[in-house]
Amino acid sequence: MIKISKTDVLWNYIAQFFSLAAGLFTLPLILKMLTVEEIALNYIFLTVSSLVLLFDFGFSPQFSRNVSYVYGGAQKLKKEGIEDASSGEVVINYRLIATLVKVGQYVYLRLALLVLLVMLTVGSLYIYKVTDGFHSVAYSLPIWILFSLSTAFTIYYEYYNFLLTGKGAIKETKIALLASRIAYIGLTFLFLYIGWGLIGVVLANFIAPFVNRMLCYRFLFTEEFRSQLRPYNISKEEISATFDIIWYNAKKLGLVFVGGYAITKFSMFLAGLYLSNAEVASYGLMMQLVNILSAVATTFFATFQPKFAALRVEDDQQGFIRLFSFSMVIFYILFVLGGCILLFGGNVALGYIRSNAFLPDKLILCLYIIVVLLESNHSHFATAIISKNNIPFVKPALLSGKGIAIGSFIVLKYTSWGILGLVLVQGFCQVVYNNWKWPLVILKEFKLTMFQFVHIGVQETYYKLKSVFK
Repeated sequence: MIKISKTDVLWNYIAQFFSLAAGLFTLPLILKMLTVEEIALNYIFLTVSSLVLLFDFGFSPQFSRNVSYVYGGAQKLKKEGIEDASSGEVVINYRLIATLVKVGQYVYLRLALLVLLVMLTVGSLYIYKVTDGFHSVAYSLPIWILFSLSTAFTIYYEYYNFLLTGKGAIKETKIALLASRIAYIGLTFLFLYIGWGLIGVVLANFIAPFVNRMLCYRFLFTEEFRSQLRPYNISKEEISATFDIIWYNAKKLGLVFVGGYAITKFSMFLAGLYLSNAEVASYGLMMQLVNILSAVATTFFATFQPKFAALRVEDDQQGFIRLFSFSMVIFYILFVLGGCILLFGGNVALGYIRSNAFLPDKLILCLYIIVVLLESNHSHFATAIISKNNIPFVKPALLSGKGIAIGSFIVLKYTSWGILGLVLVQGFCQVVYNNWKWPLVILKEFKLTMFQFVHIGVQETYYKLKSVFK
C-alpha cells in the first residue's frame, strides 16, 4: 500500500528547492558571464531538449501510474479504467512488478538511441541555422553534441525514477535528485569561473545526472527487492502484452504532450528564427522564471500523484477529493504569492546582479503569469482525470497546440507584436476551451462548484495546520 508521509513531503520540498535553486543559483552567473548569443542559445538548447522528450510519447507517466496501481493492490493491469483492490490487506503482485521493470529497460534503451539519432541529425541542422553555420557561438557544434549525449543518457536511466515514484518512494527519489542538483550547482560554478562559458554549463549538465542514476539504482534494487523479483523469469510475451496495455493510453497521453509542447515551447523555436537575440533571451528568461514558479507551486501536488492513483484503486472518493482540493489550494497560494514577487521584484533583482538579459515589461509579464496559472490549473485537474486511467482530452490538446503554433507564426511573421503577440496567442487558445473544460469535468464528477471545491481545500489546509501546531 502506498503511504505518503510528512517526511516524503519534506524531502520533496527540499529536493525541489535545490532542483530549482540549481537554476536560480547558477542563473546570475550565467546571465553575467555568458554573452547574449550564448544565453539565447542556452534557452534554445533547453527548448530542443524538452522537444526530444516528446519521443517518450506519454509512456513515462503512464508507466509510473501503472506501477502505483500494482503497489496499490491491483492484480492485473487494464487498458482503460482500473481494477479495484480486494478488500483487506493489500497484496502486491511481484510478478507484475518484475514485468514492469523489464518493460522499462526495453523501452528506455530504444528511446534513448532514437533521441540521440534525431538530435545529432535534425537537431544539428536547426542549431546550424540559428548559430549562422555554428559561427555566432564558439564551439557550438561540440557543445551541441555533448548536450545530445547528456539528453540521451538522462532518458535511458529515467525508468529508475518512475519505478521509485510509482511505488511511493518519494524520499529516496528526492534524495537522489538533491545530490544531483548539488553536483550540478558546484560543477557549473567551477566551470564558469575557470572561463569555459556555455560548454561548462553543458558539461555540468552532462555529469550531474549520473549521480542521480547511481543513487536511484541503489535505492531501487535493494537486496530485498531483488529477492522479491528473483523467482520470476519474465517472457517476451509478457513484456509485449504489458507494453501493449501501457501503450494503449500512453499514445493518447503522448498526443496530449505534443499539444502541450506546442502550447508552451514551440514559440521559442519560432522566436529563435524571427526575434533578435536580446528578445529571445528576454522571452526565454521569462519562460524559465515563470516555469520555476509553477514548479515550486506544484511541488506539493506532485508529491501526492502516486497516492491519487492508489485512492482511485481503493475507490476512496472522499479521500481523493479532500487530498486533491487540499493540494490545489496550496498550489493557488504559492503561485499567486510567487507571481507577485516576480512581477514587482524580478527586474530589480536582475539589475542588482548586472544581468545581460532582462524580463519583458510588466504588462507582458503579468499576462504570461496569468496564462501559466490557468494552464497549470487545468493541467492539474486533467491529472485528476488521468488518475482513473482515462484520457478524454487528446483532440482538444492537439487543436490548442495547432492553434498556438499557427497563431505564433502569424504574429511573428506578419505583425510587430513580438513577445506580447506570443503571450496573447497562447492565452486565447487555452481560455476558449481547456482552461474551463477539465476543471468542470472533475467538479461534475464530485458534484461540486468551484467555490465548494476551494472551500474543502481551505478546510483541509486549516485542519492540517492546526494538527501541526497543536
